[in-house]
Amino acid sequence: MSSSDRVRPRAILACLAIAVAVLPACTARPLYGTDSATVSALAPEGRLAALRGRIAISESNTRTDQVVRNALLSRLNQGTRVSQPLYEVRLTVTGTETGLAIEAGGVLTSSLYRMNGSYQLVRLSDGQVIDTQRRNSTVPFDRTSQQFQSQRALLDARQQAADDLAAKLEIPIVRALQAAGR
Repeated sequence: MSSSDRVRPRAILACLAIAVAVLPACTARPLYGTDSATVSALAPEGRLAALRGRIAISESNTRTDQVVRNALLSRLNQGTRVSQPLYEVRLTVTGTETGLAIEAGGVLTSSLYRMNGSYQLVRLSDGQVIDTQRRNSTVPFDRTSQQFQSQRALLDARQQAADDLAAKLEIPIVRALQAAGR
């Protein structure tokens, strides 16, 4: 056994000991803290709590629009019914399915559901467009030879994409509301 073979395990143990001692100090803020820097802007104690129930979302024209609209309403207003809105989110959503894998008989076995969303955030008092953004979400799903199961998989993928898209749209909307002075 050479001398370098004896040093290597000691060096590894020394590095592990240092890592165990130092790494616990490398943390960010508490996940559920009450410090204003850690509280979500729309949380009950957040800076935008006064806007809960004051952010309207345009009416939907398709089921895909409706699913995203419902999720976004829930996220922005936290269950509070919209009355006397100060802002309106003008939302446009499209969803498409793309086949990835096809069996020898021409039957789809794997697909992607892609959902694209764009919005305009409008201050209703003066009609000024405060922000415009686009986001997208992609969800993979499998199809089977059973029609009901394949349709259910498509509906579940659409719901999952809608929830994800609403979460992605919420972030820039909240930032724009904060920048607008609320």
